[in-house]
Amino acid sequence: MTEKKKALYPTEPLKIWDDAKKLRTRIFNEYASAHADGKLRVFSSTSISPSLACGFKDVQIMGLEPLLAQLGATQDFALRCLGASENYGYSRDMCAMSKLVWGSALWDKFNLPDGTILEKWPKPDLMICTGLSGCHNKIMQFLGEYTETPFYLIDSPRFYPYNDDDTIDFLTLQVLDLIEWMEKTTKKKFDDELFIQGVYNQFRNFRLWTKIMLLNQTIPAPLDEKTILALITPNVTRPHTQEVVDFYTRVLEEVQDRVHRGIAAAANEQFRVISDAIPPWSYLSIWRYLEKEYGAVYVGSPYSILVIGSWMLDKEGNLVPVPTPEEQNWKITNREEAIKALMWYKSFFATETSYTIASVEGHHECMKAIAKGWKANAAILHCNRGCPMMGLGGVESRNVLQAAGLPSMIIEGSSSDPRDLNLVRTKEEIDIFLDFVGVKKATPTKA
Repeated sequence: MTEKKKALYPTEPLKIWDDAKKLRTRIFNEYASAHADGKLRVFSSTSISPSLACGFKDVQIMGLEPLLAQLGATQDFALRCLGASENYGYSRDMCAMSKLVWGSALWDKFNLPDGTILEKWPKPDLMICTGLSGCHNKIMQFLGEYTETPFYLIDSPRFYPYNDDDTIDFLTLQVLDLIEWMEKTTKKKFDDELFIQGVYNQFRNFRLWTKIMLLNQTIPAPLDEKTILALITPNVTRPHTQEVVDFYTRVLEEVQDRVHRGIAAAANEQFRVISDAIPPWSYLSIWRYLEKEYGAVYVGSPYSILVIGSWMLDKEGNLVPVPTPEEQNWKITNREEAIKALMWYKSFFATETSYTIASVEGHHECMKAIAKGWKANAAILHCNRGCPMMGLGGVESRNVLQAAGLPSMIIEGSSSDPRDLNLVRTKEEIDIFLDFVGVKKATPTKA
């Protein structure tokens, strides 16, 4: 007689999944073919905004985060990129995220979501970076110098909980200068009305994401983190577009429906786990291993929850969405007002801002808030050796969570370098940890 695992909850595929895949593929394809289509190609970091260039009418913007995920998802391609950077002279133990991007340019190859490898790296017309970490600006600096591409680097100060008026003014002045520089560099007119509309759309998209993430506090979780990570791309490349507003509106409606009907991401959910950093893109099979073998579901992390939202801590230490300037009826009538509103909104827990050294205590409070709000039973934290900024404080994050009563462990790996994670050993360590906290493998029952 055949045996099967008894389902604890009903489950079904996301109805929007195919459309999400098509949108992600189109974003990469349109970026790669921008010049052939007569459009401006802009490569941007995502720490403050990937949409600072959206005032140009014909522009294709690629955000650093989705690019890193795409380059790192296929082990063979990632290793060739890393090898190209190391052959160029960069050391094995330096920032793998930087080497992954550099290597793609040095090797002169670019991979698309459908597996196609382009034989020429799509050179941007200009690059923008907000220096959230020590490596982000250096990524753009090397690329700019190597490919002879104009680049503009923004000096980022301390963020939330230190985001005072001086911080916002400092960023606003730099972005005003950036826009003038982009006009001179491209010899194209920056349309302020188009930019203001893009800023409003970004507020709406980020607010939609916070609503979706709050719904994932439900038991059972309507989304697992692996799925969440796949849904991020539109908001870190095109948050300024109405198309993306429409997309996340549909995602929200479907997740609301799943919660209403009790539809789970994992039918056997019995244990909820959080992480704290960018995942090892080449080894997302670990997420599925936890679900299949233990009914343990990754429900979120500061990276997946915050990367395309804006959050703050309330007086009780709960993670709550920041009201958008639009919700607060801010008056936005010109370029400077739009920039100031955007800089203010993105200076809270948004993208990777919680990971900065200046905000490390805030990051730990954020971790505790996610553990509480998303009803975590444990934390399996990824010590991301591929990003020195995220690797800093990883052990302290574990200690803070354990002191708060949440069982926690660390797996060592890299978001960008497949050589930094031993899959067999990692699964063994997870098995030992879950056995220690009393979680048994899902037991098959007779049909």
